[in-house]
Amino acid sequence: MVLSLVVPFALALQVQIQVGVGTKPALDSARLRVARTEAFMEEMWDDSSRQRQPVRRIALTPEHVATAFRDADAKALLLRARLARMNQDSALTSYDAKAYERVSVGLGAKFLGRDRLAFRQEEASRVQWQRGKGVRVELTGSRSVVPIAKEAGVGGDAGLSNVAVPYYPGRDNLWLGSGIARAEVDERNLVHPLATGAEAYYTYAMGDSVTMTLPDGQKLTLRELRIVAREPKWNVTVGSFWFDMASAQLVRAVYRLSTQIDIWAVSREQSARERADTLANGQGARPGRRNQDGGPPAWVKAVVSPMKADITAVTVEFGLYNQRFWLPRIQAVEGYAQASFMRVPITFEQRFTYESVNGLDSIATPPPVERSRVAVLRDSLRTAGVDSVKRDSIVREARRERTKELVADREQQCAKTGTRTTYRTRYEGSLRIAVQVSCDSAKLANSPDLPGSIFDPNEELFGASDRDALLKALTFGLQPGWGPQKPALEYGLAQTRYNRVEGLSTGLTAISALGKGYAASLGVRASYADRELNGEAAVWRSNGRTTVRGAVYRRLQVSNDWGNPLSFGASMSSLLYARDEGAYYRIWGGELTSTPVTAGSLEWRIFGEQQWGDSVHSRWTLFGPGNDPRFLANPMGARLTQAGASVRTRPQWGLNPDGLRLMTDFRVEAASGDSTYARALFDLTGSSVLGPMAAALTLSGGVAAGGVPVQRRFYLGGLQSVRGQTALTASGDAFWLARGEIGTRSTGARAVLFGDVGWAGRREDWNRPGRPLGGVGTGTSFLDGLIRIDLARGLWPTKQWRLDLHLDAKF
Repeated sequence: MVLSLVVPFALALQVQIQVGVGTKPALDSARLRVARTEAFMEEMWDDSSRQRQPVRRIALTPEHVATAFRDADAKALLLRARLARMNQDSALTSYDAKAYERVSVGLGAKFLGRDRLAFRQEEASRVQWQRGKGVRVELTGSRSVVPIAKEAGVGGDAGLSNVAVPYYPGRDNLWLGSGIARAEVDERNLVHPLATGAEAYYTYAMGDSVTMTLPDGQKLTLRELRIVAREPKWNVTVGSFWFDMASAQLVRAVYRLSTQIDIWAVSREQSARERADTLANGQGARPGRRNQDGGPPAWVKAVVSPMKADITAVTVEFGLYNQRFWLPRIQAVEGYAQASFMRVPITFEQRFTYESVNGLDSIATPPPVERSRVAVLRDSLRTAGVDSVKRDSIVREARRERTKELVADREQQCAKTGTRTTYRTRYEGSLRIAVQVSCDSAKLANSPDLPGSIFDPNEELFGASDRDALLKALTFGLQPGWGPQKPALEYGLAQTRYNRVEGLSTGLTAISALGKGYAASLGVRASYADRELNGEAAVWRSNGRTTVRGAVYRRLQVSNDWGNPLSFGASMSSLLYARDEGAYYRIWGGELTSTPVTAGSLEWRIFGEQQWGDSVHSRWTLFGPGNDPRFLANPMGARLTQAGASVRTRPQWGLNPDGLRLMTDFRVEAASGDSTYARALFDLTGSSVLGPMAAALTLSGGVAAGGVPVQRRFYLGGLQSVRGQTALTASGDAFWLARGEIGTRSTGARAVLFGDVGWAGRREDWNRPGRPLGGVGTGTSFLDGLIRIDLARGLWPTKQWRLDLHLDAKF
């Protein structure tokens, strides 16, 4: 299930945010929240260890087996690795290890926008395991930070999440999934490429080989097995897996999902399967379904669409200990979730170092954990047929009582020893765990086992250079097989906009994963005011980190170098108070683009298209007159046939809001045809704290040469450049811009004073601009610029007040 991929992240994010830390009521509230969470997790882990759903898999046929292997060596290595995966080396009896793990969550309003860290948590622990007894974990360090709201308190429960245990009997070495190695595949979860029956889902081919020499002179031969899914589906992977040829044990691996997870489509598919299983078991359909296909209501999908997730890379590396045992050293997951225009990148990393292997004398056996009394009560009430409303009321009361017990137990332990110990079972009862945590949160936060700063880069902590070398294996050549999937439809708010050229416009796009890394889309867009029909047909290929896309299109384009006038957010300004800052022109033609998953890598575009201008067709606003005069005239672009190319890179440095942060944007474009021109632009923003305040400075400039058409000029004025001035006030083939801001150090809600000055005109006049555009004002930034409100006063040439609400500001 999708849940099996999400749960590891959810467990790592057991954190509560509060304001007013330090007061007794806040502390009491935090204790209650922690206890409620612990009570809930008792039930959750209890249920997860007892849920038994029927296994679902494709029947393995002789044809599958015949087509699964590119060579005989690949088949031999898979069979050996499959056997080694399930066999447990009884000679490994114990280890004493140090574990460090970190989870980082970002938040942005654009796919390739500002790199904003929303949350980070890190923990260090000592992990001792002994065969037949279990695991004892001593949490030695724990801290969390919410950079987008520094003033908020982070009231999580250290050690409450799924503590990092590097090895236990039955552990699955690929890490992502349920945590237990299962002999046979089950397509309800991630389909394991080494499990029995996996030949129905994957193909296998031998890759490279490496010979390593150990300090004692022993040589190890590692062989690569390249495994790819037969067709692009969310629960199968593509990757590179390296094995020790002597033992067939996994040594290192890098893999990714074969395609994105369309949350709505997968939800609909799994609901249909659940209904089929329920009917097959003679239980009848379950009441209360959301709609006939089992998915959410249509209006929910229209509001929150697209709804996607992807795991772009999983890396696992093992080390050889005592010249016999391959144990995990470093493992990491990178991925993201997308909900409409919001994007949430997630990174989860773990590192293990071993003090000894087979060197422990003995550890105390964690006691058995009884089943959650709340879960027992809930199930007994359900079995007795108690009405659901009454049942839920009884369970809530039982949960409150259990919460009180946990609070009292924690306080008693802390008063006696200064530490508290909790006992759990994990992985379907196969592992008993005792977790000891200091009651002194300051001691945990300042532990020497943690890095100097929670914002330290991962290059030093997790061997990023080695991981980058592994990630290079995820090339465009390592792709799932050909297998076109059912198209998914995207519609709703993400496809809807309003501007003064089109008026109200909306569209519908069908997207299908084809296989071999390819996907295709066909979209159509209709607009009311100009009575135009636009569309696009595109095919692209991705390796999970870079997407190369070709498209044929007819669309409305913008000349603006900042902001996105065609976004839903900008549309609201147009609809409510005629604040449309776009300069629009129309194009039709073809393009080839390359777009990375993360900002900082090179983006490029090659295009051939016909361009022409258009005028204003709609002046209607929701609260203004039917012909609102506040709408600007649209610059009339020239009719041209052009071919050209552009490149762009947006590297960023720094995540600590109290440190120096730099955001850059460099662009170059050149085209020829009816008009030949070249243009370049740079944009640099730096921010840092200045004593009790914080400040930011943006410097930007650009120049164009040749016959620059109207639609490729630089435009200044408005929210994204000189605030307080009307958009498109100045334009030309050169510009410069400076924006200074100073505000409070808080990031949750920051009061800001700002001033902007800029000039645009003929490049010959750049050093004698006369009186440049200017504006000053005040604003409030929420969540480190995710949401921003500005009240600006224009100074020159127009003196006016302007109020703007926008997303994804730089400060």
